Amino acid sequence: MSKEQVSAPVALALTMAEAKQALRIEEDDTSLDITIGIWIKGITVEAETQTHRCFVNRGMRLTLDEFPDAIQLSAPTFSVEAVRYLDQNGIEQTMHPADYYVDKVTKPGYIVPARGKTWPATEAHVNAVTVDYTAGYGPTAATIPDEVRTYILAKLQVQFETAVGGGSPVGKPFNVEYLDRLLDSLWVPAL
Repeated sequence: MSKEQVSAPVALALTMAEAKQALRIEEDDTSLDITIGIWIKGITVEAETQTHRCFVNRGMRLTLDEFPDAIQLSAPTFSVEAVRYLDQNGIEQTMHPADYYVDKVTKPGYIVPARGKTWPATEAHVNAVTVDYTAGYGPTAATIPDEVRTYILAKLQVQFETAVGGGSPVGKPFNVEYLDRLLDSLWVPAL
């Protein structure tokens, strides 16, 4: 089994305007935009790793040696683009969406055969099954849960104050335990 990201998110988990407002940087000051963007991406990866979730939509590919009872996908599952497999003759086939059901309610999401259907037989071959899907809450920062946005903003402020303040956060320190607990309700088992 292997899971890989095949296309990157098209948006950051926070807009640059939101980040600048939180950091008290004038919107027309672009001198730190690249640095802020890198920090947002890094903090987002940290949060996604902790929760085993994708926040902003991105293309994913899961490959399996055969069909399991249920195919577990990254959380949250936004859509399934294709389920392909090598049939017993080694010819790639694409399943019709009516032949499987995508459970987007359960976290993480699953694909199971549709009612009255079974998975087709596959060639005994490594990576005989491929699932292309989109994982994430949506295509923009606005679709991300508030606790994630709060976490990223707070971590961004700590990073900024540490960098600007010469090595230690300036002003009242954040309650680190509070920050770390923000993501607890979003945790799902790893794929």
